[in-house]
Amino acid sequence: VRATMHNDLLFFTDKGKVYQLKTYDIPEGKRATRGKSIANFLSIAQDEHITSILPMPKEIKKSDDLSVTMVTRQGIAKKVEASSFYDVRRNGIIAIGLKDDDGLIEAMFTSKGDTVVVASKKGQSIRFKESDIRQMGRTAAGVRGFNLKKGDEVVSAGVVTKESNNPRLFTFSSKGYGKQTSM
Repeated sequence: VRATMHNDLLFFTDKGKVYQLKTYDIPEGKRATRGKSIANFLSIAQDEHITSILPMPKEIKKSDDLSVTMVTRQGIAKKVEASSFYDVRRNGIIAIGLKDDDGLIEAMFTSKGDTVVVASKKGQSIRFKESDIRQMGRTAAGVRGFNLKKGDEVVSAGVVTKESNNPRLFTFSSKGYGKQTSM
């Protein structure tokens, strides 16, 4: 994660919650040091796992076109105005309403003109414009972003910015095979 010492870091978990921490609250370490558990800094539950870390821009206004787009394991996609996460309570807030058997896979910043790419465990992928998803409130569940086949689930998602020149999709299998494809 690339951030300055004055950025707020947003930590999104698989349970659909988001936590906030100042970058300067994380201790600086040397190359050989092990580091400290994130549980020392955030009040996350024991069965909760961090899936995405986003550095919040310092100056964000309601008029900005910056959004946070989220994708769940079952292919649900949701877009929320980034300013909704400007001030997060110490014990976290709900970022997305999830069903019991679902979990947040990825959260990413998107702007107007960006494209979202979602990939599944069985090798399927889809891409769509961020404008295809309407903005929702924080606790909303989202909309269907990917129709998955039986036994399939989303494993990754990413954003292709409008400034990208000749973007490529890198795919890697669990057995070590990899390939790149032009977008």
